[in-house]
Amino acid sequence: MTERAARIVDTLVGLDPLSDLPRTGWLLRGIRPCESIADHSHAVAVTVMLLVDALRAEGVAIDGEKALRMALVHDAPEAKTGDVPMPQKTPEMKAALTELEAGIADRLLPDATVFHEAARGESLEARVVKAADKIQMMTKALIYERQGRGDLHEFWMNDGNFDDRGLAVAGEAFALLRARHADPACWALGRW
Repeated sequence: MTERAARIVDTLVGLDPLSDLPRTGWLLRGIRPCESIADHSHAVAVTVMLLVDALRAEGVAIDGEKALRMALVHDAPEAKTGDVPMPQKTPEMKAALTELEAGIADRLLPDATVFHEAARGESLEARVVKAADKIQMMTKALIYERQGRGDLHEFWMNDGNFDDRGLAVAGEAFALLRARHADPACWALGRW
């Protein structure tokens, strides 16, 4: 067995729990079944792809492959920690979790460079992933509400859930999500 083959298999085995671990924030609000962490990561990657395309159409130079890699592994440590929802995170817990997740990423991923860059949120690609993470979450909140699967009003009241990271297209997506959430006509037309 080669080292590169072992790296592939070990990484896949290490990340596999993401498929079975639910997004805890949804569970806390009574949504069952709900998306898994792997479902979320996939949807964030699709959102990143769409944001990268929109930015490129505006003439912005961006490393799309790096952004997609970040999206795919941005929650990788949760394969070991599970999903700790924001309302449960005190500043002390958040700091400890950040340190723990960094160590897990280093052990779990063959190259955790993109994970660490995404966590810092400073580069354009990392900002796209951070914005995509919130766009996906708020889109899912809209979908769950439309399905009558929970009271998610607190998500809509939290301005932190609409952080566009300085990206105009992300700001437009958040504005559209808010408008569709507030407009019963959109609900009736099936315009999610």
